[in-house]
Amino acid sequence: MGAIIFTEHSFGLTLFERIPFELNTEHFLAVAFGGAILGAGLALILKNGGCIDGSEIFANIIVSELTKHTGKNYGMTSILLAFNGSVYFAAFLLINTNAALMSLLVYVVATTVIDKVTDHFEAIKQVTIITKNPDNIIEEIRTELNKTCTIMDSFGVIAGENKTLICYINYFELQKMKEIIARNKGSFSTVSTIDEILR
Repeated sequence: MGAIIFTEHSFGLTLFERIPFELNTEHFLAVAFGGAILGAGLALILKNGGCIDGSEIFANIIVSELTKHTGKNYGMTSILLAFNGSVYFAAFLLINTNAALMSLLVYVVATTVIDKVTDHFEAIKQVTIITKNPDNIIEEIRTELNKTCTIMDSFGVIAGENKTLICYINYFELQKMKEIIARNKGSFSTVSTIDEILR
């Protein structure tokens, strides 16, 4: 066991000694604070219904098409990772190694901040709506978001008989969902982040 660890340790040293990368305190501070400020700004854009850049639009189009053809909900994480990974790999090979690695670190810091502020913007969201008049909400969700709902009978101590609607959407559809709910007064809704959907 000790020999295996030693071999892996030596291989790691040999590999990283060949990468011409220097990190000083000035660079580290620029990456940390620059990434945090960038992440905070982009998180504000996302929370107000905006989009970060073309990669999110590209991923959203792919997810929408997959959902339309298969009827299943998909997350954007794998698509975004593949797209951004390709960009950074190309920059690493074709441009400057130091600049590419610094940019990758900024991306990691910014994404971490965005995830914390937006509660995992790349994850699927479960919207639960409790209402006495579900028909109009269901129709608007179907026409404007191309989504369907699970409908359950429910009962409130004060309100009496209700319908509970459960719908799964991605973060970029959340703003439209809020608009639909706002137009239909008298409903109560919650939003939850879903880590995994089992089929």
